[in-house]
Amino acid sequence: MAKMRICAAAFLMLGVLCMVGCGENKDYRKVTGKVTMGGAPLEGADLMFYPQDSTGEGGGGKTLADGTYTITSSGATEGGVGLKPGQYKVTIAKYADNKDPDQEAFDKGEITYDELQQRVAAKGSYSKATSYELLTPSKYKLMNDTPLSVTVTNDPKANVFDFNLDE
Repeated sequence: MAKMRICAAAFLMLGVLCMVGCGENKDYRKVTGKVTMGGAPLEGADLMFYPQDSTGEGGGGKTLADGTYTITSSGATEGGVGLKPGQYKVTIAKYADNKDPDQEAFDKGEITYDELQQRVAAKGSYSKATSYELLTPSKYKLMNDTPLSVTVTNDPKANVFDFNLDE
């Protein structure tokens, strides 16, 4: 009976140690900042951080109403927040929100769901693709063209990157 208690206690301690270690995000550093354009906060812009090391892992984020962002990546364990230290190229793009007029009419309650489905069917499955207008300068859109680059370090205070996009 004493052996069972000792074994149970040992397994319990092992479980606690595993739980403590599992939540660590030791290789990843939180990356935040603010994006402005023409001096004003830029809401709804997509950011991508591309590692310049072939073994690195990138990440991305979207700006909030005040232009702030937090970068997430699939490898980071604490809610996906963070990037590994290293060099990154940064792209930033915001597109106009082009909604389908029929979908907008449905969303406003102007047409029923059945009417929406009829209109969609009438357009056909190969209706013209919607092109979205780029609202940010195009030089920030592609990894090979962007002038933006950062270095993520082990110092959390150094991983705040603000970008002011010139028009």
